[in-house]
Amino acid sequence: MTRLVDVIQEMGLRGEVSPFGRWVRLRGEQGPVYVAHAAFGQGYYTWCDTAHGHAAEPYLDPVEAIQAGLQRATRRTAAEEATA
Repeated sequence: MTRLVDVIQEMGLRGEVSPFGRWVRLRGEQGPVYVAHAAFGQGYYTWCDTAHGHAAEPYLDPVEAIQAGLQRATRRTAAEEATA
């Protein structure tokens, strides 16, 4: 198991895990959240399938990456707020 998979389990989260545990897809409030282990060096990247979350953000700690990604997936755009 990878550190990313260990952290997901420790946090009590469920999601889709890649075959080698290098990335996970979690269900966020506004859409899917992705967290991936960096291919080179250390760190993790997170991004969301939401109107404002497509840009990947780097983090050194997997917990921080997961929390930031889930937080990004709860935000709404101004247009979404206006129609809510």
